[in-house]
Amino acid sequence: MGPPRRARGGKVVPGKGFPKEGIDPLAERQSNAEKTQIRGLSNSFLTSTSVATPSDPTGAVGRDYYVASWNTAWQIFNKDGSAIVGAPAASLATLFGEAPGDPIVLYDSAADRYIITQFSDSPNGFHVAVSQTNDPVNDGWHVYSSTDFQTGTFPDYTKFSIWSDAYYVTANIYGGTGQVFAIERDKMLDGDPAGIQAFDLPGWASPPMGFYSPQVFNVTDDNLPAAGSATVVIMQDDAYTGVAPGNDHLKLWEIDVDWTTPANSMISAAMEFGAAEGVSPFTAVFDGGDFSNLQQPSGPDIDAIQATIMNQAQFRRFGTHNSAVFNFTVDVDAGPGKLAGVRWYEFRQTADGMPWTLYQEGTYVAPEGRHAWNASMAMDSSGNIGMGYTSMSNTESVSLRYTGRFNGDPLGVMTGQEGLIAQSSGDSNSIRYADYSQLSVDPSDDATYYFVSEYFDPGRRDIVGVFTVDPAADDDVGVSSIDAPNNGVLGAAETITVSVRNYGINPQSNIPI
Repeated sequence: MGPPRRARGGKVVPGKGFPKEGIDPLAERQSNAEKTQIRGLSNSFLTSTSVATPSDPTGAVGRDYYVASWNTAWQIFNKDGSAIVGAPAASLATLFGEAPGDPIVLYDSAADRYIITQFSDSPNGFHVAVSQTNDPVNDGWHVYSSTDFQTGTFPDYTKFSIWSDAYYVTANIYGGTGQVFAIERDKMLDGDPAGIQAFDLPGWASPPMGFYSPQVFNVTDDNLPAAGSATVVIMQDDAYTGVAPGNDHLKLWEIDVDWTTPANSMISAAMEFGAAEGVSPFTAVFDGGDFSNLQQPSGPDIDAIQATIMNQAQFRRFGTHNSAVFNFTVDVDAGPGKLAGVRWYEFRQTADGMPWTLYQEGTYVAPEGRHAWNASMAMDSSGNIGMGYTSMSNTESVSLRYTGRFNGDPLGVMTGQEGLIAQSSGDSNSIRYADYSQLSVDPSDDATYYFVSEYFDPGRRDIVGVFTVDPAADDDVGVSSIDAPNNGVLGAAETITVSVRNYGINPQSNIPI
């Protein structure tokens, strides 16, 4: 069993919060939207067959490698998913001397470096390893321990982001108010002693003992913004203690860090985005804040991962504007039933450091009445959005799926037809599920998405699905699953049963396998 993250639910007032019944106001637009077939998966590969509960899947693609981690190990892969000879999976203790877990992997595209992190309670803080060069297989790591980056109180559920002037860290700190930390990026790239600064989130109504998960915008590519104005985002449901009824909203803050004179560092007042700024109402509370939420075909109801800006909030610069995209889980059916969907947003600013405005919002609902949650999303260089997520119903086990939208499509809708990455052959025996997923964009073409998350076959597995948001090819047929045999030792000749899907536009027959 993983560390006791999510041990305390958010402070929710029973009966408080709107809407009390009915469907999410954005869900119908998604359900009725015309969908476009997008190109099928180009690849998928396992990163782990984890025995941890949950597995905490994380990974990031770089120019040369895909680096993956999970509770409580890590491994480097070639980008085609093949294991690197002589570099098998290893405990996180091989980097940090201990392996408490909750890892996060990043790729700093501007520096061409790979980053691996995890939290620690000895002392309270977090570990960070930065590859010394762009070759993490052969050239070693600059390693910083929780002794270097202390937080005073245990930093649960840490999330990391890349910005021009720092690596930023958010944490769910019980009873504490220092929720955001900046660590000195420039020094860490050289392996020098690095500073750390802590920031409170002023004007925030969250209860100090509830679960929460801020995110700092993460630069997706190598086009870094001007220093300063690193933006933090958090969501607030009106069912929470301290939030006015009918005031579902988002809060944003901007941090300006000064490494030369730390006393000059500052964080802005909270910028609130609610109904007046175009943010539609949402219901982001499941079961009064408890973590046993979504029914599966067998076993306990599993965690919807509520109250969480999902890993990661992604930032990208374009010629005319900057964009940031992020998401969290909502209950699409606020009545007696429960249906998890993905509320997602794109915010824009006209230039670095300018005010943020809401550009579009949507609620993604999966086909066939399935739940959709545990999503991760990002933009490619063309302004298309890709999103991977988990889906499930009380008759269908966990599956990993993907969708997207083309730049210029009607606003607020994922217009791509859903694609399948992996279908579970079993169910979870625990309410704990994944804790997060991660989607990253290949810097080699700035268009290919690598999405990693957890499914069951029949035990916990972490798998990467590789896809692009491109129009479907005329002829595009692929194997969507290997159905039999499911296990055992294979001999010289076996009968293999597979399912085949037409991902393209033209009808197909007599398909060679």
